[in-house]
Amino acid sequence: MGYIKLSNFMVTKSYPIFRQFQASAARDLLYLQAEIVHLESEFQKVSKSDRDTDEGDERHLYAFEWWHLSQSENRGLGGEQWAIALEIRRKLREYYTSLQQYNQVSSLNRPKDSEVRTLREWIESPHLGGGCGFIGRDLGGFVQPSAYDARYEGDFVRPIESPGEDDFLSQFLSGPFLKLFHKFWYRHKTPAPLDPESQSGPGNKSSLYYYSDEHIHATIGVIGTVASSLAPMISIIVLYVIHSVKIRLGLVCVFTFIFSLVLALATKARRIEIFAATAAFASVQVVFVGSVGNSSGSP
Repeated sequence: MGYIKLSNFMVTKSYPIFRQFQASAARDLLYLQAEIVHLESEFQKVSKSDRDTDEGDERHLYAFEWWHLSQSENRGLGGEQWAIALEIRRKLREYYTSLQQYNQVSSLNRPKDSEVRTLREWIESPHLGGGCGFIGRDLGGFVQPSAYDARYEGDFVRPIESPGEDDFLSQFLSGPFLKLFHKFWYRHKTPAPLDPESQSGPGNKSSLYYYSDEHIHATIGVIGTVASSLAPMISIIVLYVIHSVKIRLGLVCVFTFIFSLVLALATKARRIEIFAATAAFASVQVVFVGSVGNSSGSP
């Protein structure tokens, strides 16, 4: 139960999702920044005071000679300026380390909204095999919202990459289409056990059905490959059947638009890649139209 059960579910079902705490991290950086600004202000005051001393006082040399500055405390001159400089050095290291860590965490993969919802529902629902019985502030949800509450959407990270692509086609096939498929196929599936460590049986069946990510994304890959193969084939066949040059040119525009739209929706290609692929596709069609010619002599 508890954290052990949740951690096993995260690992076995590929749901390693955690809070990023962006607001807390940004607030901590602001505090560090404020500390450094304060230290800089104090350093400027002390260094000006040391510079303004008489020429017979070696403190006016601190701005020009490092050794006297570093040994000021040992030489009985207080050493306040050097102490502040060392504190700024320590605080800067902490600040830069925090900045690097913030950047690294912000660069981690983002889980899909459906994955976060599934994890949240599993934690809260005994009939899905979850119901971990948390009573703490983090996941209990009694004193304050759970760490996976819906209000924290956008503040989750996934340390490992989600399997498959995250384009519109993949989202549709692994989301609404899979739900529709499950309504007809669930009778052939075995639900996940309520307690994986207990003996399997009718009383140890949950309401959670698990579909392998590998199978889902392999199916999506096949569908995407078939669709990408059919697109140029259909355009060439239609252009061959149509004899009017004017209609052919109009169809070239239509097929080119559809091709670019499919690329934008079904892939994560960049704009420059979509532009290059669309230009190449349009060129192939124009060359085909020119090579076939107007076989029927229509205007």
